[in-house]
Amino acid sequence: MSRLSVNTVKSVKSTLNKLDSHSAYVQIAVGGGTGFLVGYVFFKVSKVLAICIGSAILTLEVAVETGLIQIDWTKVTNQQNERTPPIVRQMAVSPFTPMDYAIDVDKAKQIILSSARLSIAILGGFLLGFGFS
Repeated sequence: MSRLSVNTVKSVKSTLNKLDSHSAYVQIAVGGGTGFLVGYVFFKVSKVLAICIGSAILTLEVAVETGLIQIDWTKVTNQQNERTPPIVRQMAVSPFTPMDYAIDVDKAKQIILSSARLSIAILGGFLLGFGFS
């Protein structure tokens, strides 16, 4: 695990430990506010990304249709298969080995279960932020 992710996990754990000492109302308020903010920002960013990607796809299609761009798809796929090592093709199908995935799920489960009230409040706030954006 990289040093950044270790520091991130430590800071999240210390923050959750500090919030555990506060009342349930403070935990719910902090979790709901955090979730609302994350949900709102996530939805806004995803809308902008969807607009950008959709616009790029439509622009490319119009350019192909008008003849400004000509794409030889057989050449593209052949070059991709030649240049892509087999391990990368395998990772594209399954980037996680089952053991790595299980370890990450266990860590996430530990963090969530250590402060269930806060986690549920974050989820509720996330859904509210997602809905209000």
